[in-house]
Amino acid sequence: MFLNKNCAAWALIVTPLLSAAPSNKAPLFLTATNATNNFLAVVNTKTKQILYVPTGGTGGVPGGSNAGGVAVSGETAAVINYGSSNVSIFIRRGDTMQPTQMIKTAAKPVSVAFGAGHLVVLELTGAESFPMYGNSVTATADGNVPLLANDGTAAQIVTYDGGAMYTETSGTVAWLNLSTDGAGGLSGPGTQVLLPLAPDNNTPLGLIGRGANVYLTIAHSDIEALVVNGRIMSMASGPTPFMNATGGLTHAPCWNALSGQFLYSADSPGKELLRFLVSDTNVFYDKAVATLTGAPTDLAIADGLLGVIDGGNGQVSDVTLFTISSEGELTQNFAVQIASPINGAAIIQ
Repeated sequence: MFLNKNCAAWALIVTPLLSAAPSNKAPLFLTATNATNNFLAVVNTKTKQILYVPTGGTGGVPGGSNAGGVAVSGETAAVINYGSSNVSIFIRRGDTMQPTQMIKTAAKPVSVAFGAGHLVVLELTGAESFPMYGNSVTATADGNVPLLANDGTAAQIVTYDGGAMYTETSGTVAWLNLSTDGAGGLSGPGTQVLLPLAPDNNTPLGLIGRGANVYLTIAHSDIEALVVNGRIMSMASGPTPFMNATGGLTHAPCWNALSGQFLYSADSPGKELLRFLVSDTNVFYDKAVATLTGAPTDLAIADGLLGVIDGGNGQVSDVTLFTISSEGELTQNFAVQIASPINGAAIIQ
C-alpha cells in the first residue's frame, strides 16, 4: 500500500496503558494506535479522558495512517487490524467501547465503511462486504471484488446511495454495486471513474459520500472533485501555489468530512484544515479554517463536532476537537496527545 509522506503521519510505536473509564456520557472520538498490539483509543469529548481498549489484532498500516481505518454505524464501530488481516467490531457500552467480534478478511484491510446493511472493507488486493443484522456483523463475506489496479496502493472506501467507491493512489477511482436485497453484497468488476488528464490526476485519495454524491480528493494535484453517477461533475483547486520552487507539495486536500454545505479537507503538507462549499452540482474552495501541529491524516464530523488526527511533533500524535458554527467556522474545544501513531477517525454518539 502506498502512502506518500505528504499525506501521512510519522510513526512512533508505543503501547498505551489502559485508563480508568470516564463517568459522563458524551460523544466519543475513536482512533486506533496502529501499533503491533493495536488498541482503540476512545476520547471522551466532554471530560477529555482517554481509554485504550485492545482490538485483539495487529496494526502497522504502512506510513503510519490512512483514512477510514475506523468507521461507525449507530452504536457499532469497526477498526482495521492491518497486520493480522482482520477487523475488530466494537459496541458502545456507556463511556467506553466493548469488543464483540473479530472479522477475518481475505487480505490486509486498509479502510472500512458501513452502508446498505453491510460492513465494507477495502483491502490491499480487493474489497469485501459483510452483512449486518442489528449490531452484529456476519463473519462470512457476501461479496468479494478484486481491485482494478491491484498494485498495493489501495487507499479508502466509502458507501453512498448507489453503491461503494474506492481509491487507489496510483491513479484509480472505481465504483462497485452494493446490494441490499439479500442477493449478495459487493459485486463487480468495478467501473472506473474517468479522471482528468495529467497533471490533474495525481494521487486520488480521500472520499466522502452523501446521498448520490461522492466528494473525491485528487490530492497531489490539489483538487477536490464532485462525482455523480460515476462521472466528475465539478472540480475546485485548493490553496495556491501548492508546490514550491523545487516541486515539493505545500498543500494537498487529502481526506474529507461533511457538515451541511461545508466540506472540510485535511491538508497534510500544509498542516491545516481546508473548507470547501459544496452542493449537489458544484464544489468551490473557500479558505483554510484551522492550523494544526502536525500533518492531519483523517477527520470525522458528527452533530456539529469535528475531530481530526495529526502526526504531532513526530514523537506523539494529536487528536483535536472543534465545534462547527452555523457559518462553518471552527472553534477549538481541546487537544489531547497519544504516545503512538494513530490511524482512522470516527465519532460515535
